[in-house]
Amino acid sequence: MPATLTGAFVANLIEIHATALARPGAIARMDDLVMDGIAVGLAGANEPGPALLADQARGMMGGAEPAGATLLAREGLLPPVVAARINGAAMHVLDYEPMWNPANHAVSTVLPALLALAETDGAAAMDGPAVLAAFATGIEAQARLRRASRQFEPGDLVFHPPSVVGPIGSAIACGLLLRLDAEALCHAVGIAASRAGGVLINVGSMTKALHCGAAAADGLEAAQLAARGFTADPDVLDGPRGYLRAFFGDDTDNDALTVDAPLAATDPGPAFKFYPSQYGTHFVISAALALRASLPDDARIETVTITCPPMPYVDRPSPASGLAGKFSFQYVAAVALLDGRVNLASFTDARRFRADVEALLTRIKIKSDPGREGRFDRMRVDLEVQLAGGATRRSMCDGPDGIWGRPVTGDRLATKARDCLVAAQMPADLLHELTHVSRLDATALRRLIGRLGREAR
Repeated sequence: MPATLTGAFVANLIEIHATALARPGAIARMDDLVMDGIAVGLAGANEPGPALLADQARGMMGGAEPAGATLLAREGLLPPVVAARINGAAMHVLDYEPMWNPANHAVSTVLPALLALAETDGAAAMDGPAVLAAFATGIEAQARLRRASRQFEPGDLVFHPPSVVGPIGSAIACGLLLRLDAEALCHAVGIAASRAGGVLINVGSMTKALHCGAAAADGLEAAQLAARGFTADPDVLDGPRGYLRAFFGDDTDNDALTVDAPLAATDPGPAFKFYPSQYGTHFVISAALALRASLPDDARIETVTITCPPMPYVDRPSPASGLAGKFSFQYVAAVALLDGRVNLASFTDARRFRADVEALLTRIKIKSDPGREGRFDRMRVDLEVQLAGGATRRSMCDGPDGIWGRPVTGDRLATKARDCLVAAQMPADLLHELTHVSRLDATALRRLIGRLGREAR
């Protein structure tokens, strides 16, 4: 195969895949990511968006198939590509999956495809370690593409990142699990590249989660097509009409695709989320909760000022729904200050339109500071509350719990997963198996995936 940029990218990922789980801390990290991703997906499965996707799929097929891939927390089986799309949307719809640096959603774009493939392909080699190694490499592919883009600030973005890099990450991961050779993997990347792209205006709508579900499904289908001999341009990344220029313009860092660097899954690794909302809102939530804890019980809030980097996409003074509230600095400040907590119920329409929230939203303003960076690894948010009587309270956050460099304990992740299982009304004993997927052989892994559907309850 001729030397090309795409070929070098693929060859580099094949080398990384061979030793991914031997990296320090990799197995434990990948186990945590699988547990967190599946738990969040179970909790999100019956949200309106994934439910509509499942209904649409069944309607097109005339019902569930007697054989196929499991739908998270739902009845029936569907073809792997279809199940990956629905499960990917379920993993992302709550905005509860980890954040990455550069910003991306690398779990919902890859893990659902690998689960569907491992459950239905029937290859004995598709055990827990094989899935984790492929998963780590799919994350790596996305990280390298994001670094190559040079789009680090929110204002740099033209498309939603997981919709651009996710299909290729999924194609790489699935192709490796299918044991494709380098040439076939290049074709899988090429096929996936033509499925990429989701516009940012859909952030805050049901379609945002579909970006991630579609990425998982399109990458899986690309790998399956390449396994059958379907072809694409062998150097899809490069050239004036290639993927990199189409999505990132002329100033890409091509060396980032092949540079010798730590495994992205462990360094810098994920920033695990403990609130189900857009990651920037976690800075506001953390500051607001800290401030709320300092207020007297009878405090009456007159005004709230949020000082932050210029971030127009989360400056939403009156979000149209609880879902849209996940992307509103004003809304998360309001519910954190009013309730002293932020959880799944915080983002329902019932909470969004209660009188106390409506009243406080009108008294919250954002002060954009052009001198502050919007990168999550360099960001700071300040909160100031004016109370009736003239007293002032202030707080700040330069990184929520779980951000890079501030790891949380495994117990806290397990508690989050347990809460998600309860929300999904799934058996509590699933948690033990989800905690140690790296120890499962192919049969045990398939059995676990099968238990994630509604029939297991």
